[in-house]
Amino acid sequence: MNQLKLIKIIVFIFTFLLIFGSLTLIGCFYHKLSKPSITAKINLAQTSTSAIKQIAADDGLLYILITDLKQPDKIIIFNPEKNAIVSNLVTY
Repeated sequence: MNQLKLIKIIVFIFTFLLIFGSLTLIGCFYHKLSKPSITAKINLAQTSTSAIKQIAADDGLLYILITDLKQPDKIIIFNPEKNAIVSNLVTY
């Protein structure tokens, strides 16, 4: 009789651990998926007639090609970690 009681206790403990672990795993997935994405507003100090034509990334920097009707094209090198413009290249 003691062996049957021991087996029931072990089955109960394993069942509890399985349900608790599953709920914890589901909670962790929900927590990671429900986090809002991080967005930042940046000001590139461009005119209202300018437009972003292309964006490329390399070594943690963003290379943004900007075209303008009144001015020559520009390439802005932007560092998103520091939220600052590293360089402003003008093409002629």
